[in-house]
Amino acid sequence: MPALTGPAFAQALSRALGFGPSKDPLEHKLARIAPLDALADLPHGSPVWIRADLDVEDRDGVIGDDPRLAGLHDTLEFGRAHGWRMLLLGHRGRKPEQTLEFVHQKLRATEAKAGPFVRDWFDERAGTLSGTATAAVRGLAPGSFLVFENLRRYGFETKAWKTTPEEVAPLADELARLAHAFRAASTVYVNDAVAASNKDFSSAALPLAMDRVALGTFTRKELADHVVRAREAGLVSFSGLKLDKLGDLHGIVKRGRVEMVVAGGNLAMALRKADGKRRGIEVSIGGAEDPARAAEKTYVPPEAIEKAGRLLEDAEKHRVKVVLPVDFVLDDGTVANDVPKGRLQCDVGPRTRAHFEAETLAWAKTTRRKVAFHNGVLGKFEEKPYAGGTEAMVGTLRRLQTAGVAVYVGGGEGRAALERYGKLGDVTHAFTAGGTILKCLADKALPFIEALWEQSKPA
Repeated sequence: MPALTGPAFAQALSRALGFGPSKDPLEHKLARIAPLDALADLPHGSPVWIRADLDVEDRDGVIGDDPRLAGLHDTLEFGRAHGWRMLLLGHRGRKPEQTLEFVHQKLRATEAKAGPFVRDWFDERAGTLSGTATAAVRGLAPGSFLVFENLRRYGFETKAWKTTPEEVAPLADELARLAHAFRAASTVYVNDAVAASNKDFSSAALPLAMDRVALGTFTRKELADHVVRAREAGLVSFSGLKLDKLGDLHGIVKRGRVEMVVAGGNLAMALRKADGKRRGIEVSIGGAEDPARAAEKTYVPPEAIEKAGRLLEDAEKHRVKVVLPVDFVLDDGTVANDVPKGRLQCDVGPRTRAHFEAETLAWAKTTRRKVAFHNGVLGKFEEKPYAGGTEAMVGTLRRLQTAGVAVYVGGGEGRAALERYGKLGDVTHAFTAGGTILKCLADKALPFIEALWEQSKPA
């Protein structure tokens, strides 16, 4: 489909940003978005933008064997085989000053035909690619790749993050001009950044200005082979500090597939407090409800408890069993059945570990939905006194797999814990992305999928 302009660009951008997304399920969208091999007819030497997942950590400038960079290999290999000149775009973290130079060094060591690292590649004042960038693209040999510096060094990359529906039209004019400036280097775009699910310019706007788009090999496999299956989970296990997962969990409950929810961490604190309110019982969650700790990640604000209450109401309507902790390891190392005032829970206790395992294995014996999804960790698993719950959960996941359940683990800490206390082979699949997978399970729009979907519509 040719590049979008004017009102068509604005309308497509609005949908890509989640304002009136298509009601078509993820499965239908994946069927229409072109796979990588649909671009096999590009002439030898064609430049191709590749939105890559380069958000990896380094230790003093050294990057280990990272699954996100490893996942990029098949797309790069396809491009090498077809003589593409590959232009890699990506970011690291949320701080603009973070550099991708170490990522470029790692790719040079692991991938063939590495080209240069390009630092100052966009002229924001002129709204065009810099002379340095265009020269680097022209000088790149067929089959090679280059890496542009961190996208988030430029304000346009995150400009749509907090946009309201009313602000889309004027913003669309600006982003359309910027996106069309990228055509000076290439009019072909591939997205292989499954973990990049924010409303980034490079994910939601840039593909709309391209003539041809496709989904990279790794991202398509993650979504089509694994996420589609995980979306049918009858059991979901959620934990961690991030309370925004309440919205994801609520979305999963409302989809009507899940039969049991197991919760730990801050999520469990919000749910326990809300459950107590529904039953007319005062439940203490300790320092987590102390307004004096409002700046801390462990704080559970009243609005989170209200959200948890609405989630429990819908869980009851959909006949979803919610399993919560029954004891805790406190921040002084003691075990208690409740969280006293001023104290924080840092892990689930031994009775909860046994309770979680008994409930999940009982579910596995009776369910027809032989799929489970786990996300997060149950405590401060990096510290030995608070690692017991997470280690026990890894064992439970392994036993679920043995019982004939397809077990999927979200990225980030959940995958790290699996590798620490077990091995990747203990489950069906461990994702490299966390937030993206949660959004898919909750039927939330993924900007990069919505944009590719829009640009894949028949002219």
